[in-house]
Amino acid sequence: MANSQQPIFIFATEAEAAPVRAARGDLDIRICGVGVVEAAMAVAKIIEEEHPEAIILCGIAGAYDSTLNVGDVVAVEVEQTATLPKLYQKSYSATLSLPLMAVVSNTVMAVGAEACGAQVENMEGAAVFALCADRGVKCAQIRAISNYTTDSRELWDIPAALEALVNSINGLF
Repeated sequence: MANSQQPIFIFATEAEAAPVRAARGDLDIRICGVGVVEAAMAVAKIIEEEHPEAIILCGIAGAYDSTLNVGDVVAVEVEQTATLPKLYQKSYSATLSLPLMAVVSNTVMAVGAEACGAQVENMEGAAVFALCADRGVKCAQIRAISNYTTDSRELWDIPAALEALVNSINGLF
């Protein structure tokens, strides 16, 4: 990435960030918390106080799309607010392009959201993309597939997803 300033890498949890932090101590890694409210508050504060050139949201995701495999790493191109009533649903786009498979994602606040054309789901993406668009900050999102949205929690393979995420970030940055 040819920016004059390193991007800030945002993770919802320290558990998601820790393997990347261990592998890449040179990256500016922050924790925003889980869900749209926590993500919005944390990212708004970062943007207001630090004026970053770019923010990259990273973490795990569930897949709706059965052609995706656990451990695949994707770039979210479009983020949808899936669990709002249709009248209020919006979508937001990444403004940084990454050389990964581009997908549409749903930002959800509960399990069981319909795919509505999305391949993956997460819990923070729309908040981060919306804030970055509003404040003129470039943004991207990298997600590693840890499960299918129909899987019970004990079937999730978070270690495999995080290993793939570390490898992708190392290859990209």
